[in-house]
Amino acid sequence: MPIQGITDGTGTVVGQPERDYSQISKIDFMTLLVAQIKNQDPMSPMDNAEFTGQITQFTMLDELETMNAKLDDSILVGQSINNTGMLALVGKDVTVQGDGVTMQEGASSLSYVTCEGVGTATVEVKNSAGQVVATYTAPVNPGMSDISWDGKLENGSVAPDGDYSLEVRVNNSNGEDLPFTPLMTGRVEGLRYENNIGVVVVGGAEYYVSEIYKVS
Repeated sequence: MPIQGITDGTGTVVGQPERDYSQISKIDFMTLLVAQIKNQDPMSPMDNAEFTGQITQFTMLDELETMNAKLDDSILVGQSINNTGMLALVGKDVTVQGDGVTMQEGASSLSYVTCEGVGTATVEVKNSAGQVVATYTAPVNPGMSDISWDGKLENGSVAPDGDYSLEVRVNNSNGEDLPFTPLMTGRVEGLRYENNIGVVVVGGAEYYVSEIYKVS
């Protein structure tokens, strides 16, 4: 039963009106309870059931504060563990949504598409100037399909190191366009946190850790 305002024996309220215990501390609670007992009407003292009920409320309040403190500690520990684990991503190759390709020492980074149907991907490779330097096709199956470029130009020579992009189109056996999501592989160059959410830097672009499809 909530503690009412304290009376002076004549029925006049000399304390505060009914309070919300969810907004008070344990010390406030005990102060109010002791004051009510001291100022109660001797002709109508608090009965045992009422006193027991208020002590029970105090116990519940104490347990709730303890639980909240432990929960806060657990959240902080969990965030610390997650942040430490995400640091291990720096320097790793990850697969994220995008159409970029990097040529380095004669080898190109991997590229994929996710699609729900069976079809063929037609891929145009463009250099940083937007010029098409290679064209090829790759089979596509439901799920994730590898459509990586072999790093060769139209004349068969190896493309110079640098950044390229893929323009992809996926068609089924009837020539109809199939919806797909382009994926690229790149190295994690950095990591930062945004509202305790990990953000990785790949190829100069930022991605949430939750957007990573695969870690190599």
